[in-house]
Amino acid sequence: MDFKFSNNLRRLAFGGDERVIAYRDGEPLNRTRLRADVLALYHSLRRSSEERVGVWLASGYDFLTVLLALALAGKKIVMPQNLQPQSAAELQPHIDALISDSPLDNLTCPQWQIRALALAGKESTENPPEVCFSRNVQLVLFTSGSTGEPAPIIKNLNDLEAELAALHGVWGAELDQRPVVSTVSHQHIYGLLHVILWPLARGAAFVDSVCHFPEPLAALAQAHPGAVLVSSPTHLARLPCSEPFVQASDNISVTFSSGGLLTADAAQAMESRCPAPLYEILGSTETGGVAWRRQSQSNVWQSLPGVEVSTTDAGLLQVSSAHLSNLPWFTMGDKAEMQADGRFELRGRADLIAKVEGKRLSLTELEQRLVEHVWVKEARAAVKRGRRDEVVIVASITHDAFEVIKHSGKRILNQGLREHLARYYEGPLLPRRWRFVEQLPRNSQGKLPQGDIVKLFEVTA
Repeated sequence: MDFKFSNNLRRLAFGGDERVIAYRDGEPLNRTRLRADVLALYHSLRRSSEERVGVWLASGYDFLTVLLALALAGKKIVMPQNLQPQSAAELQPHIDALISDSPLDNLTCPQWQIRALALAGKESTENPPEVCFSRNVQLVLFTSGSTGEPAPIIKNLNDLEAELAALHGVWGAELDQRPVVSTVSHQHIYGLLHVILWPLARGAAFVDSVCHFPEPLAALAQAHPGAVLVSSPTHLARLPCSEPFVQASDNISVTFSSGGLLTADAAQAMESRCPAPLYEILGSTETGGVAWRRQSQSNVWQSLPGVEVSTTDAGLLQVSSAHLSNLPWFTMGDKAEMQADGRFELRGRADLIAKVEGKRLSLTELEQRLVEHVWVKEARAAVKRGRRDEVVIVASITHDAFEVIKHSGKRILNQGLREHLARYYEGPLLPRRWRFVEQLPRNSQGKLPQGDIVKLFEVTA
């Protein structure tokens, strides 16, 4: 069945043919089903007075139907980071209603479930008016930034559609209608675009479940030969160590990674043990996708089509693009060095400056100094405020470092790293508390915000 790429998402919902767009527990869901589900939800939602509607659904297919129905109804679509109790309380001022799998006790706004909404609008079969397919619709996403405090980011549906066109301009021919399996959530912009919307736009299907472990991911790869894997550095660092996944990896045709930078070791391990090309996408909630690279070929980043990049006087990467319609330019928190051909190399994060006992400290530099030590793979620093300000560190350490802990104790590791840092810093700036791990803990967006680092030290170990 021939299919031509289209980034008009609402039109795609009304194709009404037998092409499969999702697999739920192995059951194929086609575009005829999608049209009926979206239409029922649209007729139910258009009658509601609530304008700002939050959406949190475990099913990618359900999320897609609700998003398209809300867009057709002209509602503002709000995508929370999560629905933990405190996050839900912080979400309340941003929404008039919430669509979720189960109600929350601490929200006072109306809460709807998808089956009840669909049932309420099922009897109406009239298509939406023509204006519903073209008017611009706002989406609200949230980013934790460097502090951990959620900040709303306003985007338009047109921005997402423009980004789909940019992605398809680079990989459309390579991906064609290959199915998608994923380890990332559709609740955030990377998963939303790569797992749900881009497959819909190119006539491909996605698997309606998120795989957090290698074994079920291997089974899905075998069930969907030629699959595109959408993942993150956290998962890709572990997958090459899983024999079941490696044995099934011939079924993976392309791998994408975003949500953070993939280490050179992890990229090499993936491409050496799993034959699929591995592409990294650089971007953020604010900017969407900015650039891409394939580390096995080059460490240099290439901008996506329609994206302009340059650097500020301070050497920070700044971005302008067709899918960044609200701002002419956005300055990112990454240092970059431009090349003559317009490509660029990243030179680390912008300095995160903190005051500790009246002294100025670059947490970014401190992290880099730690990584220079043979025991440390990655490190993140923060300042825990209290009666006495303390620099705290969470570090991903090597096998040799764990052997030091096993045979000599954690105190010896602490002391060795403090002595290393004492070559550069005065005593008050040296870390006082440490957490050592195999992999840095990251949230569902692949980030480790400052606030989350401090929380690791709020309970005494």
